[in-house]
Amino acid sequence: MISTFQGLLVAVLALLPGAAYTFALERVTNGYGAASFSDRLVRFLAASAAIHALLAGGEYQLYRYLIAEHRLGNGTANVWLLQGLSIGYVLLPTAVGSTIGWGHKHHKKWAVLLVGAAPEPRAWDYMWRHTQRAIVRIKLKSGTWLAGYYGWSLDGRRSYASAHPEEGDLYLAVGLTIDADSGELVLDEKNQTVPLPDARGLLVRWPEIEYIDIKAF
Repeated sequence: MISTFQGLLVAVLALLPGAAYTFALERVTNGYGAASFSDRLVRFLAASAAIHALLAGGEYQLYRYLIAEHRLGNGTANVWLLQGLSIGYVLLPTAVGSTIGWGHKHHKKWAVLLVGAAPEPRAWDYMWRHTQRAIVRIKLKSGTWLAGYYGWSLDGRRSYASAHPEEGDLYLAVGLTIDADSGELVLDEKNQTVPLPDARGLLVRWPEIEYIDIKAF
């Protein structure tokens, strides 16, 4: 147990880079697999250890400059250096986490090597994380068919699929006209899908879905 304020401060500073990295990564990847505190603590420790290992040389030189030479204690340390280091101590891990999350979202090989091929715990999460646009047909348990466009509507509304650990609810920004009995999409003379009147969206809850067909493009 940490019994002193100094010990607590050292522990916080040691974990801060890993925490900043993990939070930034989860902001992009929705925090898959990190639902519990113990899960996050392991990630904090692993990320912090990796970051400190990469910066060990610079940290040692900083220790000599500030602590061994007593610059921090006697007030002779460069204020702007301390300001820059404080900002970088938070921003650098955050930038790394955001970059790796972006790379994984866009299927970059280097990001997949670092994060893993599929951190998503369910096929539902994997599908929507890697789908930008799609035509979706849904058969409800009542037997009724619905259809919609997964993407952005013309007035700026964005489709959304809930992520783990929530149920797989789905919001489609633009509802499409479909034969409610046969499940066939209604097409116009140009063979294009027909939006519902007023281009309204659809919100479908997972317990209501019996079958879902997704045509990504």
